[in-house]
Amino acid sequence: MMNWDDLKIFLAVAEAPSMRAAAKTLRISHSTVSRRIDSLESNLSARLFDRLPEGYKLTTAGRDLVPVAQQLRQEVDAYHLKTLGRDKGMEGNITLTMPDAIAISCLMPIIAAFQQKHPAITIKIDDSASIYDLNRREADIALRVTNAPSPHLVGRKLGTVYQAVYASRTYLEKTNPNDPASDAKWIGWGTPEDNPAWIARSPYPHLALSGHYDNALIQREAVRNDMGLGYLPCILMDDDDSFVQLSEPVPSMEFWVLTHRDLKETARLKAFRDFIFEHAPTLSKRFRGKQKGAEAP
Repeated sequence: MMNWDDLKIFLAVAEAPSMRAAAKTLRISHSTVSRRIDSLESNLSARLFDRLPEGYKLTTAGRDLVPVAQQLRQEVDAYHLKTLGRDKGMEGNITLTMPDAIAISCLMPIIAAFQQKHPAITIKIDDSASIYDLNRREADIALRVTNAPSPHLVGRKLGTVYQAVYASRTYLEKTNPNDPASDAKWIGWGTPEDNPAWIARSPYPHLALSGHYDNALIQREAVRNDMGLGYLPCILMDDDDSFVQLSEPVPSMEFWVLTHRDLKETARLKAFRDFIFEHAPTLSKRFRGKQKGAEAP
């Protein structure tokens, strides 16, 4: 007889790039994963993986089992979602997924206030910008910066995130980015590009790039430490007087609060969503930034 817990581990290994990655996703040890795979193979009297130096590789029997396990996972997840959707209690866990910059810049005081109001509810936060699968209960509510929320999720737009160009006051004492011969630099986003489109559209298309960072909080600290100009969300920057806003804020991405449709009536999740939206006017205003014109360096 197949054990669902063993099948879940089998799927994680089959779908992950490595055993180590599967163990990390499952939050169990590498040895536990290996032992449970051995147990499943013993119960099925079939070898599901070849143990190779480069890692576990599916055998024919393993490949045949994958769609069966995926279908079972889908049915189990659907049952759990429908069961949880009927939950009327104001206690238990809520798993949130959101970018760390949004959590730190504006949402933690709201989450703290919700926790104080509902002490029987435990909040867990996965500080990620990746797309968590709400169908598989990797999270209950996703707070996402996106212009195209997934169609299988339900939710509301909380506001629009605006961005502007910022520099530290001390950096502007050293260089004038308006000067065509300026030695000021841009702090780059993500993968290096020779001439990214966002620089061409900026007020300073003549400035070169210096460094590339995939995290908005790291970029903010790079600006703070006089490493260059940053094109960053206003909500991260406007409350700190050490930064100067150099351009008018422009709309960037929408901010959504999303959940699976089968969970929309779950009492504690609905209470959290409603609580967030009580603060929507304040949050939306903060997202827009200071609309007072650029401050001269």
